[in-house]
Amino acid sequence: MKLMQSFLGGTGPRDPVSLALGAAGLAVNVGPWTQVAVRSVGGLSAVGFDRASDTMLVTSANGQSVINGATGDILYRNREDDGLDASALKGTRLDHPADERFDMAGLYGGGLRSVTDDGWSVERLGHHCVLHPAGASVHFLEAKWATYNKDATFHVLDRSGEEIRAFGFSWTGRTLVCATPSTLLIWNRPAPLAL
Repeated sequence: MKLMQSFLGGTGPRDPVSLALGAAGLAVNVGPWTQVAVRSVGGLSAVGFDRASDTMLVTSANGQSVINGATGDILYRNREDDGLDASALKGTRLDHPADERFDMAGLYGGGLRSVTDDGWSVERLGHHCVLHPAGASVHFLEAKWATYNKDATFHVLDRSGEEIRAFGFSWTGRTLVCATPSTLLIWNRPAPLAL
């Protein structure tokens, strides 16, 4: 039980992290992030990103969709096959099968990027999907951080109560997704400024 409490960031429903997550509103537009799509998906199994763009591959019980992460538009739909190799956690675009395979995350494991190059991070805390600006974390609300003056800024992206099946950033760092078995939430932002 202690391990689970530590993993979730607190000691129970009255700890500061749990209270803050419960009180927070759902974020739609946060800093540079704009929600570009909320899509219903029946039986979503996995999500992956192309390494060179914000093109996303989504597999489900109803086949596969290729989605433009910048707009949320569906570029291709196949209702017959999903192109997912669950044992390898790889997905193949069925409209361009010769292209590089996608690294997939979802029902069978895997993971998307959880931190962008400029420091934004996303994590799952129970049934919450939480976004943090660079250097910030909801965990800084915990008592052990009280004397350090750390930034506890956070944004709740999803708390539908459904399993969060996949979450994370595209390889470019410009698209962010949070996926449950029935819903795909997509945010996008302009390219970060280079230093």
